[in-house]
Amino acid sequence: MKIMCKWCKVSIFCHIVSEEVSDHHGAYGIDSIKMLKIKIHKHFKGKNYCKGSDRTITTPLDKVNDNKVHYN
Repeated sequence: MKIMCKWCKVSIFCHIVSEEVSDHHGAYGIDSIKMLKIKIHKHFKGKNYCKGSDRTITTPLDKVNDNKVHYN
């Protein structure tokens, strides 16, 4: 799987570490959403490591299926 890094604007490799179900307060009450923990591998920006590298992010499963994953 690839994700676009917001700091260096490069498409980088990552993989899913785990899945968990969390409750979300939506417009129609409490919904259960499957969340994924994604590990982003180390990558370079120029000569040094990018500050977005080697992170773990949490994102909803439906965004991964639609290729709309953005991370901070």
